[in-house]
Amino acid sequence: MAFSPDGRYIASGSGDKKVALWRQPHGDRPFYLEGHAAWVRCVAFSPQGHLLASASNDNTIGLWDVRRRSRIEVLQGHQSGVRALTFSPDGQYLFSGSQDQTIQVWRISPDQPASAVKTLTGHQHWVRSLAVSPDGSTLASGGQDHQVRIHRLQGRGTNHVLAGHAAAVHSVAISPNNWLLATGSADCTVRFWKLNSGRQITQFQAHSAAVNCVTFSPDGQLLATASSDKTVRLWHVDTGRLVGLLRGHEGWVWSVAFAPDSRTLVSSGWNGEIKVWTR
Repeated sequence: MAFSPDGRYIASGSGDKKVALWRQPHGDRPFYLEGHAAWVRCVAFSPQGHLLASASNDNTIGLWDVRRRSRIEVLQGHQSGVRALTFSPDGQYLFSGSQDQTIQVWRISPDQPASAVKTLTGHQHWVRSLAVSPDGSTLASGGQDHQVRIHRLQGRGTNHVLAGHAAAVHSVAISPNNWLLATGSADCTVRFWKLNSGRQITQFQAHSAAVNCVTFSPDGQLLATASSDKTVRLWHVDTGRLVGLLRGHEGWVWSVAFAPDSRTLVSSGWNGEIKVWTR
């Protein structure tokens, strides 16, 4: 799931092969974007909000015009299902992670078709999650191989392989101040790492079942975690204290996302249920 940068839309992908676009704050009836031939695993808005990217088990990425609600382009290049997407902060690049164990870097231009410009390798199993730093210098990836990888995209810095999780890394997120990397795993833990050095700062058991998603609030104060234990939890980033426990899902909670105001968040469950929460 994803909130648009202006908070006007929520996008979700599903096993019904569709992307749903919900208008906020009272989006009772979504508009469906159709075209994928298999499960839609991930969606991401461009920083400007006019593009929406969708990743599918059909090995492709769809690019959609949000205002016109139409598909602009289909990106082909992965050899297996695409699991993760994120845009660069300037919107000029799109990163995609796949079950083919690679990360593709796509150049996005308003005047020309998107093109693959680089392939990042290293993971030994599916790439499950991606996050790019707000300054655009660093990409983080989490894999089914239990690894977290830090890829330097520009400037000085060293690539790192971060070991420690005992199961698949389902989600990675970078704090708005470029300082922290948070990772969530099927081992039920969340870990915090220093983004520049790759040093682990802390770890804790966040849930009683797999952690499926981690995301920072835009103001950087909270980390939200979604889990197969059917809950969403809110953690204060500075103190590590649990400050919110959201119950109501009847199955695994697969995704959670904050609105730009940091007060509203949306969560989606394995059974197709979507909930909007306001604090």
